[in-house]
Amino acid sequence: MNTWKRIKANLQTLVQQLRQHVPWAKRQQGLLSGGRKRVLIVLFIPSVERDGITAVDQQRWEKEAVETLGRVCGGATAYPRARGIWRDDEQGGRLIKDEPIVVHCYTTPADIEDDGKLAALAAFCKKMGREAHQGEVGLVVGDEYFAITDFSEGGTT
Repeated sequence: MNTWKRIKANLQTLVQQLRQHVPWAKRQQGLLSGGRKRVLIVLFIPSVERDGITAVDQQRWEKEAVETLGRVCGGATAYPRARGIWRDDEQGGRLIKDEPIVVHCYTTPADIEDDGKLAALAAFCKKMGREAHQGEVGLVVGDEYFAITDFSEGGTT
């Protein structure tokens, strides 16, 4: 199953689990009358290309990520650089040090299950992976990490 279909299937399961909390939400209608965004999306904006040396234009990708998630999900917040490491298995397990910007976004199950919105998010991830010369783009949806490695426009993972 391709990555985007797995995301959608996993989100459908998540929605079913979240529906168990509806009685609590109904008790809180006055407090939470604006609706509930309960699916967390996390996107990592890399600091270096796959070679571990060449800097990536993080400001560009941060701006595009926040704007994309704003259009798709209603908003996003970018956190300052983190410190991390990524193991590049295709290069013999070489460790690539990275200082990614972490972008968080809460959205509704309906937004993340929408085919058009998923396609826009997929297109952004693939574009960043391709143009920033990455080995993998990390995307977390709900409680699942997706390692996006196929950056072709018609790719599936």
